[in-house]
Order: sequence, then C-alpha cells, then structure tokens
Amino acid sequence: MSSPRPTVESVPTADVPDPLPDAIARLRPHVQAVRAQSILELGTDGRTALAWDWALTGTRPSPVTLTAAPGRPPTRDQLRAEATAPPESSTAPPGVPTDFCDQLAETRRVLAWLAGTTDEIPADDDNRGQLIGARDDYARTDEDIRQLRDHAQTGLAAHEPRQAASSACTRGPWQPDAGRMEVAWLRGVHDLLGWVLGECRTSPLCHRTADLPTAYDLTFEENAADELVAQDRVGSTPAGPASKPPPQYAEAVQSTIRWLRGEATLPPVDHEGRGPY
Repeated sequence: MSSPRPTVESVPTADVPDPLPDAIARLRPHVQAVRAQSILELGTDGRTALAWDWALTGTRPSPVTLTAAPGRPPTRDQLRAEATAPPESSTAPPGVPTDFCDQLAETRRVLAWLAGTTDEIPADDDNRGQLIGARDDYARTDEDIRQLRDHAQTGLAAHEPRQAASSACTRGPWQPDAGRMEVAWLRGVHDLLGWVLGECRTSPLCHRTADLPTAYDLTFEENAADELVAQDRVGSTPAGPASKPPPQYAEAVQSTIRWLRGEATLPPVDHEGRGPY
C-alpha cells in the first residue's frame, strides 16, 4: 500500500521576509504556505528552492539562467524575464527535454506566480487551494467566486431585467446582436459560478449533479463548452439552436473556468457587471 501524500501541515512555516519585496504580487501568508508545500514536494536542493530564495532575498543565483546572486531581491520585470528565459546548465541528458528532472517547469511556475503573471498555485497537492484560503484545487476563494457571481447578476439586471429573471434568454431563436451576446455571456458566468458555489446542484452544460463541485468536475463543463464553440466556428450546427445555448454562453463558461483555475488573472466580468460585449 502506498504511503499517503504529504501535506503542508507537516512542514514548518518557511522563512519569508517581512515585509515582502515590492516585486512580489502575493500576500505574505500565501507565500509562506505555498513555499512550504513546494519545498515539501521538491526538496531544498533543486532549482525550485533556488527560485524561492532568489525571488525573495536575492542571496542565491537566479534559478533558470544561473546568474550570480545580486544581493538584493529582483524587480518584478526581472522575475518575469527569468520565468521565460532559456535555461543554463541543465542536467537533462542529450535529447531529453530540459525540464526533465531539473525542475524547470516547477521553477517557472513559482516565478510566474510570485510576479502575478499567473494565479495558478505552484504546488501539486490535491487540495492546494487551502494554501490561499480556497478549497480543492481552486485558485479563488468562495468569497472571490461569490463576488464575481454578484457582479454578473448586476450586469444581467442592468442589461435585460426580464431575461435576468430566468435562463430562457439562452434558448430559442438566436439573434446575435451585441446586447443578447452580452446577456448570454453574463448568464454563462452566473450559472457556472452558482453551480460551483453549491447554489445549484446541476451543472449548466453537462447537467452533472454535485453538491460542491471540485475543480476536476470543471473538466466536463470545459469539454462541453469547447465542443459548442468549435461547432459554431466551423458552422456545423446553427448558432444557438433551440436545444443549445448560444456560443457566447459557452465561451463565458470557458473563460470562467480559466479564471477559477488561475490560468486567467482577469475575471470574465468586471466590478460593474460588464462582459466583453
């Protein structure tokens, strides 16, 4: 029988500067928790540990290009440049990708997260959302999710009060004017987040039931949304047939899932309830 996966509780709090360097786009408690889990998973000797120390203190060489320690923390632009730079002195054998057994992929994730380029949590624990106060693998807390759901509701109420009262606007004959596309987008965001929050047990596209959906459950909605958008692009089905939502609804589901995972740093609806249309 395999041993249980280690969790962040078994690792002491990482030594993180207080205050954090200006280049770090994260809260200090989140940096402490994520660093501790990262070190637990990958150890203290590889490029990933080097990335944490270089980014937070500048007292060790840079983790990708292996330039000399600057003696001070890097700027945010330097963090982002290091995250995408070609690697030096890879230990991978000839013909093997340079991130194999050399932690380059993990190192880039750490640097990009610290710089705010991505919100994807750079850890592999099944419940890494707990490291930032979220649940499961989500990169957003329930408070974040609820706030965005409310923004979408505000937009629906402002654009189409009668359509905002039901999801009927996403069915039936489809006229792709900007107003209806905006409402379809807002409805897609609103419906998916309501399901993620457990306010609706049935998912908007696959009609899967879950009391509190996990991040894994999102993959089924993502696949269904991808299929609907692809069908619309190639014209294999009419846009918005009576049995399907319009493509903007599916695109909103895609965008919202990327935001929930942290792949997208900007939410699909702004604080005034406006989508892209």
